[in-house]
Amino acid sequence: MTTPSRHRYSVYGVRVTSDVPFEFPLARPAETPLADVEFVEWVDGDRLTPAPPSESIVDGWFQCRESTDESIYLRWADLYEFRVEKDGRQVACRQLAQGSWGVLQNFLFGQVLSFALVRQGLEQLHAAVLAVDDVAIGFLGDCRFGKSTLAAAFMQHGFRLLTDDVLTIEWRPSGPIAHPGSGRIKLQSDSALAWLPSSARGVPLHRQATKRSFPLGGDRLQRTGLPLTHLFVLPSPEEREASDGFDIRPLSRPAMVRELLKSSFNTQLLDRQRIRRQFGFAVQTASTINGCALRYPYGLHHLPTVRERVIAYVHQNVGHQMIAVR
Repeated sequence: MTTPSRHRYSVYGVRVTSDVPFEFPLARPAETPLADVEFVEWVDGDRLTPAPPSESIVDGWFQCRESTDESIYLRWADLYEFRVEKDGRQVACRQLAQGSWGVLQNFLFGQVLSFALVRQGLEQLHAAVLAVDDVAIGFLGDCRFGKSTLAAAFMQHGFRLLTDDVLTIEWRPSGPIAHPGSGRIKLQSDSALAWLPSSARGVPLHRQATKRSFPLGGDRLQRTGLPLTHLFVLPSPEEREASDGFDIRPLSRPAMVRELLKSSFNTQLLDRQRIRRQFGFAVQTASTINGCALRYPYGLHHLPTVRERVIAYVHQNVGHQMIAVR
């Protein structure tokens, strides 16, 4: 692993240096990153496969092994394998038979980065976040809950995307700051056709995936961090199927802590120190932002109503007048 890294990016508030060129926002010299992570290509002769694991998650498709030397071995079947060093500052990666540069950039990068960030003490949430004038609002939920689809419905109305999938928060004296992501959004084809009709077709996440990654132009992206004021918990697909109305319900602090813990982006690393940090992060976040639960019916045609009600709620609760984007 001696090849020098030449490419520098700023993704999720993290400075990423890489042997591999990505289509990510370039790092700015004046920025102070939340963390530094180096991606290096694994070359023949380097030892990537770890020592016998102390803990292991293997499901046939995904493997996560924490080695006795405290490095982390990750493998997605036939796509890529990775070794995350103990301190989280370096990731070695090797392409497998079905892997490609696009798979690494659009599908695996954020997932692998999350392990490195947890090792550096930085928690992340599974969220899609938008800029609503001068603040950021986010949507929390699992993979099938429609975070990105709802975000795309906002973008169709002129609001800018801050990040999709991975949310990192910087704690400043003035409050929490949400950092911008990779400049992409992941959508199913029907959602992209409904809300991003002028966009390119997008790139499949991998050969078996139905979701595609859509790069976004500058007018659709928020490229600087913004104060995070609201996090909305989305209903599950089953809850949407059973719902016939719209509702925004403020959540108590304990209820929001539970939702934040469920929305942790990385759920594989669960040692005692990390669990303690997760609880502290959840309590701090729930104590600082407005946490709400959304209820709305199933169907893309309902999302404009959800958008209108969420924006009205944010306008009412931020405490100052914001100009709606047309």
